[in-house]
Amino acid sequence: MAAKKKKAEEEDLPKVKRKPEDKVPSHRDRIDALEADVKKEFRGRAVMMNASDYVLPYYYKRLPTGLPTLDVELKGGWPAGGLSQLIGRKNAGKTALMWMTVRQLQAFLGEKTRVLLAMTEIPADRKQGRLLGAQISLGDTDIEMMNDARKAAGWPPFTKEEVANFKHEVGTIKEIHAESAEDFYDIILRAVEGNMFHLVVIDSIGNALAAAEQENESIKDKTYGGTSAPNTTFLKKLTNLLTMRTEWGELRDTCVLGINQVRDNIKDPNKKYKAPGGNSLEHAKLVDLYVESGGFIGGEESIMTPEGRKNRWRAHGKEVFWTIEKGKAGLHEGAKGSYVYDFDTNSVNYFADAFVAGVMNGVVIAEGAWIGIPDPNDPEKFLMRIQGRENFIAALAADFQAKANTDEMSYFEFIQDQCFRRNNIVPNNWDAWK
Repeated sequence: MAAKKKKAEEEDLPKVKRKPEDKVPSHRDRIDALEADVKKEFRGRAVMMNASDYVLPYYYKRLPTGLPTLDVELKGGWPAGGLSQLIGRKNAGKTALMWMTVRQLQAFLGEKTRVLLAMTEIPADRKQGRLLGAQISLGDTDIEMMNDARKAAGWPPFTKEEVANFKHEVGTIKEIHAESAEDFYDIILRAVEGNMFHLVVIDSIGNALAAAEQENESIKDKTYGGTSAPNTTFLKKLTNLLTMRTEWGELRDTCVLGINQVRDNIKDPNKKYKAPGGNSLEHAKLVDLYVESGGFIGGEESIMTPEGRKNRWRAHGKEVFWTIEKGKAGLHEGAKGSYVYDFDTNSVNYFADAFVAGVMNGVVIAEGAWIGIPDPNDPEKFLMRIQGRENFIAALAADFQAKANTDEMSYFEFIQDQCFRRNNIVPNNWDAWK
């Protein structure tokens, strides 16, 4: 009975007549048809292409920090076309690393440099930036107020040369603030959508204020969720934008650097810290760099006290430790290192770091008290050979200054270049940056 019923049902179905030349389309044809439909129907809101046709900007665009030991592990620097996070406790040196990145961009791109500083905390400390080598203007109002204070104290006003130096800025550096996280993130998304900046800094993600919190009449009013929803929406939209081209067909290759202050992770003692931003931040970022202050560096000094001259220990700087906690974009997690932040100059000793990178990568040879850079064309000879570590570092600095305005490569730059070569890191083609 079941067989007869099935046969009757089949007889009721309409017969599909096929021409002899009709063939079942191949999977290749079906894929091509889908790709054509996506292009026609979605009009740029979605794309489908060969995997090899998609461009990964971090292959050829990295934003270096200027520290050779760190840049080698970052495979050239912060990857373009994605979000990297710089995290650490207070006074760990997070903002200093940000200014060092701006400094390097300006050194290579000059007036082409385009940076957006998105500040949720205090305005950007431009004096700190200048001390760390970033060429950013102090601004007319600040200069005028400092000049007024000098006059009131009976000091001479700034000279024209000093004012010109204070106003000196290389490239375009913009700064934004907003009353709410929603407005703040919307401006950043517009900047990324238009592919306007090489570097966008968010300082900090954990301090953004949601609109609901802003509208509270009293600090006693509770707002559940806080910035969790704005952060999640922002990070999803940011990730989507960075995988799509602009309306003009340009690749979006902005490097977004988020700064975040960590706190103790009470719920999970196995993880030493917790960063604000939620799970969405964990998945969105390409790099997670954790920085932490180490021990102070200093020595005994003879100073005057109420009881006469005595020896007192004074700190001249501190060691800053860094760890890559998460690594994508061609790098890996687990790399560690450190550098020295000098209190007297409020800057970093790049040349000491170059010495360390050079020794670690076999570019600099330390034989007893003698330290030298072997000539790659003749290993029996040295490009520079000096006795003593401190003397070698000082010679690197002096050579760099002497060759600053020439086309000749300094020994510091040579060490950087050779460290990159020995780690198969393709250098940036800075001429191709717009």
